[in-house]
Amino acid sequence: MTTSTTSTTGTKSFEELYPRPQDGTPLRGDLADGETLLGMTLTSTHREVLLREADREAPAPPESGPGRSDLRIEPAGLQPQEARATDPGPGQDLDPGDPDPDAGPREVFGPAEELAPGIGDAVDRCLDETGAEGAFVRLLMNRVPARDHAFWLIGGAVRDLVDLGPEARPNDLDFAGTLPPAELLQEIDDWYVDAGLGDYRPGISPASLVVHLSRPGQGGPRILEYKALAVTDFLFSAYGGRLADDAASRDLTVNSLYYDHGRSILADPTGEGIAHLKARPRVLASNNTERAPGRRAGVVLRFLKFAVRYPDADVTRLREWAANLPADLPDRLTDQDWRHLRYSWRAVPDTGRPRAVHVARLLGPAAVSLVDRLTEEVRG
Repeated sequence: MTTSTTSTTGTKSFEELYPRPQDGTPLRGDLADGETLLGMTLTSTHREVLLREADREAPAPPESGPGRSDLRIEPAGLQPQEARATDPGPGQDLDPGDPDPDAGPREVFGPAEELAPGIGDAVDRCLDETGAEGAFVRLLMNRVPARDHAFWLIGGAVRDLVDLGPEARPNDLDFAGTLPPAELLQEIDDWYVDAGLGDYRPGISPASLVVHLSRPGQGGPRILEYKALAVTDFLFSAYGGRLADDAASRDLTVNSLYYDHGRSILADPTGEGIAHLKARPRVLASNNTERAPGRRAGVVLRFLKFAVRYPDADVTRLREWAANLPADLPDRLTDQDWRHLRYSWRAVPDTGRPRAVHVARLLGPAAVSLVDRLTEEVRG
């Protein structure tokens, strides 16, 4: 077994631990010909285009937008993951599970083994047990930081390891980072055959910009999924943000924990994820600010899935989030949106459907309409 290197933050700030890549990758907040850059996205041919204010209301990514070489980019002087809330301070031991109620949430990070003991060995064990697939993931976990880009394990694997401890058995490996998606796709394409994974194929999901390595065919197994740090200003998927921006694209605070295996650092950009996971009852809350109707509807289905998984959870914050949904949300969805929602609805077990319907009623008319239509389709 390869044991992860245990490290501490020492006297370094988060910005010092994750300096801005020196390869010229643009970042939200930079100036593009004097205009503030809001993010980046990919065209249908995987060409990267820069996004500015004029693109905010566009229904789809611009196919002819400017690329990096088309405009003069002036760095804004900010680090890629610069903390925008209260900085916990260099070397301070953090205990997000017992926050100061008067101080409010704050972005926190700290040594992973203090915040989630055993997480390093558990991830190593997961990689070791999956043979060539795990070895390839480990290769990427080394190669991306070697390019001065950050690479975090995110989502269900981190949530379960923090919640259940090292005995958890993650069944999916999702990553987030600062390397643009087309560049990671190229990294994968250069190495996956030599790694003995010729039965798999690399790709990018057009709607989500998620990079994956998977076996061909509908629903084929995926070795990994990767999404560049997202921004939520647009009606389509975009990237180029910081951790706080990316956390606003996640469904729940408990799914917004970022683990850097190489540095052994755990980050909680919302300042609430660990606390909500450790609370009893658990707290299901969302800071999601995505604008696309399909994404917002997908978040609702994720709410219902986790409300079933944690039947005693406090869902008060979910009701507050859902109060802003338009009642006609189902009417704004495309056929592709509905295909994704049907897939998400199947993840809710039959025995949990009554609980899901109950929570949907708490969330309001948009959630009820979504569930009613999905339930009718199942009956049909």
